[in-house]
Amino acid sequence: MTDYTPLHLDWPGCLNVRDLGGLPLTGGGTVRERALVRSESPSFLTDDGVAAATAYGLSRIIDLRRPAEIDLEPSRLAGLTALHLPVQEPGDPIEGPWVPLYTGLLDRRPELFARAVAAVADAPEGPVLVHCAAGKDRTGLVVALALSLVGADLDALADDYELTNERLAPRYAAPGAVLDLTVGREIPPTRHVILGALEHLRTRHGSVEAYLTRNGLTPGHVRALRTRLTAPSPR
Repeated sequence: MTDYTPLHLDWPGCLNVRDLGGLPLTGGGTVRERALVRSESPSFLTDDGVAAATAYGLSRIIDLRRPAEIDLEPSRLAGLTALHLPVQEPGDPIEGPWVPLYTGLLDRRPELFARAVAAVADAPEGPVLVHCAAGKDRTGLVVALALSLVGADLDALADDYELTNERLAPRYAAPGAVLDLTVGREIPPTRHVILGALEHLRTRHGSVEAYLTRNGLTPGHVRALRTRLTAPSPR
């Protein structure tokens, strides 16, 4: 565990919105604030939430949901610049427990994950929002890949991933809540899940960067991402 304090954003209707600014990097430094934001689906936003999200000045929204999910629960930020980059195909199986679920996604659709990370790197200046439905699994993977490329501290990265459980607990505890659970999964996923997924990439491909660059991410994207997400050193 680290002493990193996440920057939660108050976008009414959404519970799981945070700016990754301040997350520590190995060797010193931090992630830049107002560069990378993660959340659950903006379909949950109230009118006040839409106003708060719009006021944050998002330059790009990366929606990782499948088309059917978007049709069922359209984003309330559809008027902003959005890219629909699902990291699953409709016929993809859902494995369990959690680590095989994540490694299956990564192994099956590497080019889609590379496209999502590239979309963070080449976005116009301003905060980039990455989201799926709950802001946990697909979002967790794409954010972890991007943060790994800039040298994020793994403990802090894992702390941030696990925090989603706490943030979404009130929604899952509400009367009538429906959970999308697969038999055999650990409930809820803990920090070892995202660490296990990253270790899988290092074991199979040598590094996260090698996995992504073999599947479409360019050296230019990597440089742009590091420039975008790394906070300037204090003078």
